[in-house]
Amino acid sequence: MTRMPVTARYARALLVALGLSGVAGSIRLAAAAAVFESGALGGLVVGMLLLAATGCATLAVTSLVISARFAEGGGAVRRGAVVVGWLIALGSLAAALTQHVAWSAGAAAGALLVALSSGTATREWFGRARLANA
Repeated sequence: MTRMPVTARYARALLVALGLSGVAGSIRLAAAAAVFESGALGGLVVGMLLLAATGCATLAVTSLVISARFAEGGGAVRRGAVVVGWLIALGSLAAALTQHVAWSAGAAAGALLVALSSGTATREWFGRARLANA
């Protein structure tokens, strides 16, 4: 198989979309921390906002790096996409249950990423034999 299957291409596009939305989310969290009015608990709230921004940015960069490595393939790249999908799905599900139902869109996107990355065609494409670099 020389061409990436449709499921793998969709998973790659979903990783890029999730990565870009994660970058936007981390920027928004960092901006909220920068303009937060300090009070009795101001330092704690700013620290929590910055911690959330760091986690969001880390997951976003991981998503973008894994999507860039999709063309090379390999089992580790596919497993990385599955792990990112699970982290996004579980984190968004927790946020949907505690904050707002709109977070369920993130849970659905994470579950879709796991399903696309675990499909038979995707597994076969990532498991294919590759030529050694000369």
